[in-house]
Amino acid sequence: MTASVVIGLIVAVLAAGFAHHEIPAFTQGFVKKEIAHLVLIVVGCAFGVVCAWLPALPMPRWAAFAIGFGVVHLPASAILLLKRWRHAGQS
Repeated sequence: MTASVVIGLIVAVLAAGFAHHEIPAFTQGFVKKEIAHLVLIVVGCAFGVVCAWLPALPMPRWAAFAIGFGVVHLPASAILLLKRWRHAGQS
């Protein structure tokens, strides 16, 4: 694997982990928290499968899946990071 693939995997894992770690801190109610986790996981898996089945990948399919899964988590991670920096409450 190339360095860019490894960096992509690291960013993907960090984004997914951070998003799922921060959801409880900024989401009110058990049901809303579980829905947020579920939506991110389902959409991440769907996008990961699409990425893994692209033709002529320069990486293993599992790496493409993991990077696709993490890419879905990047916007949520960014929003939750901004909320943390602003000391926002639950919504």
